[in-house]
Amino acid sequence: MRIDAVWFNEAQTDSWEFGSSYTIAYSPDALADVIPRIVDGATAEWLLFWDSKLGSPDLALIKELAGKPVDVWHGGLKLGLGGLPQVLDYIDPAWLYNKDAPVNIISSSFRLSLQACLIRTDILKCVLNNLVGFQSMEMTGLALGYSLIKKGGIIRYHPDLVPSVKSTVVHLPRLDEWVFLRKFFSLKWQLWVMFNMPGLLLNYKYWRSTKSVAYLPCKPSIHSSIEETLPEVEGTVSVLAPTLDRYPYLERELEQLSLQKHLPIEVLITDQTDADRRHEIDTALYPGINIRYFPQNEKGQCIAWNKMLEEAKGEYVLFLGDDADNIQPWFIQKLLSTIQRFDADMVASNVIELRMPTRPVNQYFYMSDTFPITLIKTEVVRRVGNMDMFFNRNIRADYDLALRCHESGALMIFDSSALIDHHRAPSGGLRAHKARVVTNAISRQSISKFAEPALSEIFLVKKHFNALQYKMFIRIKFFNQLSIKGNGLRKIARILMFGAKLPGIIRRYKANVKLAEQELNRRASS
Repeated sequence: MRIDAVWFNEAQTDSWEFGSSYTIAYSPDALADVIPRIVDGATAEWLLFWDSKLGSPDLALIKELAGKPVDVWHGGLKLGLGGLPQVLDYIDPAWLYNKDAPVNIISSSFRLSLQACLIRTDILKCVLNNLVGFQSMEMTGLALGYSLIKKGGIIRYHPDLVPSVKSTVVHLPRLDEWVFLRKFFSLKWQLWVMFNMPGLLLNYKYWRSTKSVAYLPCKPSIHSSIEETLPEVEGTVSVLAPTLDRYPYLERELEQLSLQKHLPIEVLITDQTDADRRHEIDTALYPGINIRYFPQNEKGQCIAWNKMLEEAKGEYVLFLGDDADNIQPWFIQKLLSTIQRFDADMVASNVIELRMPTRPVNQYFYMSDTFPITLIKTEVVRRVGNMDMFFNRNIRADYDLALRCHESGALMIFDSSALIDHHRAPSGGLRAHKARVVTNAISRQSISKFAEPALSEIFLVKKHFNALQYKMFIRIKFFNQLSIKGNGLRKIARILMFGAKLPGIIRRYKANVKLAEQELNRRASS
């Protein structure tokens, strides 16, 4: 396997055995001038960027990493890029990849440093335009990593790629933050940052000075998820199907699961329907699948999931629920194929919400930042502690689990072609606990209904993100309540109604903040 090397500051051509070597200055101008020519004429599959000030790269590790199904390996977190660029804290404060895993473990991170970066040559060709316009090499690497993760590149941080270095604090030029903002975010978010980041006049100055920077929207376009013929796959799967008074949906799921080409070794059902209304499940109707049934009197989705996770015998668990539909016979095989293709820890499916506006399907893989109907290695879920019981009977339990898996180093892939329908059943599930009374979708359709910050949302963001990220998450949440679909009169009515209800919303919000902080303090002291 050929790996060409680009050395910054000093050549090490004598010791490089994998391909051609190039030496350039460690500067954005040199990079923008030389790299397009190197990439255009390259025959090597990989390109290694290396700062000679770090010493010599570990050749055995470089060779090992080049054999993995990953597009980029880098040492950015160890080189001081954790938490950067700060502008993301104002726009996407609770984004999964805006949270860094510990610096000493292999993890998924777009926070790429060109001082130590191994990248596939054909992947680099996709984003050459994103390397220009910055003052610092640090922001050049961050922009490269951000554009790649948004385009569907598989990016992993490896702590052993970088030798031991002194703790580094990186300060990005404010101008670079604004160039990044102009490149990747629309005018709405540019104005949002202008008025929310400290220094309004200075922000306006930088916004004006970067008006020539072109907006470069990034959508998944690298790894096609369409597979005409699925390969044979291995792995035992336990399907998790908690139910609460949704038997017609559940029975349809069981019928479709019994037709899977790669059959699960078991389907686990926790039934929290009131005892006097529980239905007996006729397992004889579903040949080929082993149904294990656990009635539960105590209600709550985390109780249900955790019981099944404790009982599961498969190498993988499929978080299915009880109101999925149109489960094609190849569905489990497709998810396993994707996990094995990328050597991933989990793969999320493409859930189509029925009775909701249809969206075009982007037929590409990318790194998942959500946890919909998902197949995941059982040992990964158990390692991070299963479901957090604070979220029982409330929303965001799945996202909390995704964040903890990410923080543990899990590689999470979204498979756009693994389609499955979701009924959004009008009863049962979280609706039984009044946890889904007003969703964001409902809020945008109504003059008088608002999606207030839930206790579990407040707890989640305070648990996983810093104070600035929490503040901006809440500010965006409240600001979004002014949005409504419709004409100008509806928008005015919405604003007036929000103003009238604001005192009550704030009172409930403060009460929830107090409860969330009490739980966090209890955990910190225990």
